[in-house]
Amino acid sequence: MTIPVHLMSKGRWVGLLVAVLGATMDAQTIPGPSKLSEQAIAVALDAQTSAPGYVSSAFASQTDSASQTLHILVGRSIFITALSRLKRVYISDPTIIDSFTSSPTQIVVTAKIAGISSLAMWDETGRSQIYVISSDTDATTLQNELHEALPKDNIQVTTRGDRITLTGTATDALSLDTAGKLAALYGKTVVNSLVVRPPHLRQVKLKVQMIEIDRSKMETFGVNFLKQGNAAFTASTGQFPAVGVTSASSTGTSAAPAPSLSIVSPLNLLLFSSSLNLGMILQDLQDKQILQILAEPTITTVSGQKASFLAGGEFPFPVVQASTGGIASVSISFRPYGVKLEFTPTVNADGTIRLIVAPEVSDLDFSNAVTIAGYSIPAISTRRAETEVELRDGQSFAISGLLDHRTTDIYNKMPGFGDIPLLGQLFRSKSTTHSTEELVVIVTPILVDPLTDTTPPVLPNLPVPMLDVKQFDKTVVKQPVVETPQPGTGGKP
Repeated sequence: MTIPVHLMSKGRWVGLLVAVLGATMDAQTIPGPSKLSEQAIAVALDAQTSAPGYVSSAFASQTDSASQTLHILVGRSIFITALSRLKRVYISDPTIIDSFTSSPTQIVVTAKIAGISSLAMWDETGRSQIYVISSDTDATTLQNELHEALPKDNIQVTTRGDRITLTGTATDALSLDTAGKLAALYGKTVVNSLVVRPPHLRQVKLKVQMIEIDRSKMETFGVNFLKQGNAAFTASTGQFPAVGVTSASSTGTSAAPAPSLSIVSPLNLLLFSSSLNLGMILQDLQDKQILQILAEPTITTVSGQKASFLAGGEFPFPVVQASTGGIASVSISFRPYGVKLEFTPTVNADGTIRLIVAPEVSDLDFSNAVTIAGYSIPAISTRRAETEVELRDGQSFAISGLLDHRTTDIYNKMPGFGDIPLLGQLFRSKSTTHSTEELVVIVTPILVDPLTDTTPPVLPNLPVPMLDVKQFDKTVVKQPVVETPQPGTGGKP
């Protein structure tokens, strides 16, 4: 029999020598095989091999009640080798483990399901050995699946019998629940000891550009005629205000005064002949207007949280409310207007940004105001958009675009006279209005980390420099300080 030298300490060398000498003397007096010497060596060493899948057993005494604990993964097998020929093998729970006798001194133990079972062995001399075998669930497969399903979580798996224990940290409650459900597929009892530690939330800075350009062009042309004197009259298409002719009634003591002209609107050009008492007023105008609005609100919020922005104001308006006594009461409510922005960003796992954004541009419209109980309530001209998009970091996207072209043409003429060739133009009037409105809203989400970003904010360029306090104090003429003596100090009063 060969014994590894590295398994024996100094004390065991002495025991080995005594055992070998005693076994040699017994062998000389008792003929037979060298099995007894092997047993003596085994008793002296109390040896058992610790290599994976291999267990050596030595039956030390007739009534050895000490048991050894072995762990086997479900579906795996180990060898148990005895130094003597085996006589009988007993398994307490055959549903958990199974044994196979491969040789007179060796058996193969296979774990069938998770659990704990006892294994007892007897040799031909009647000596026995008991093993407590724990059939454990394979944690490697579960550990790999958890890593693939939850790569951002730090989860460790330990098993003992049919019990699976999860330890570590999870990023959120959903990851904790997912890990528990996966572990339940591998064992009946799952001890979920994970701790939820949310990571540093990512933040999104949203830049919004609202560009509105409103162009309008109006052209008007018209002619009004008037006659003053005994046969005073006016001729107009009615589109533009005419000139009124008034005449005063005569009294008994004085003659009637001459008729007078009441000019409602002088239009552009007034031609009047005093000899003929005939005049003409010409309307020929061209008006161009342009309105340009550029708003660039910028706001930052964490992922999943709603943020809002308003640059404008609120105007009051009355609200009539009925009371129980039948007398109505009037309360004041406020309606915001201006540049308004509301958005909710969500940063996905792949770095994209899901964005719910609602920009709005509104202003007061007094041309469509209404008057109620003495209150003049203006209308609100509003341009609003609301949508949900998914963008990458730094990507710009036009979420709303409006191009509105309008043409209004008003044409009036005097019947008969307006149909005369060439001269009929003097008895016609027209007003043409062209308007073009363009509105574009451009959104740019940017992932930021204010905790590590050291870039200082950029201030806007000031058209007028701020006051320099030091330079201002130097230019101020300083008055001499006059000391006034206090009474009773010896100075002049």
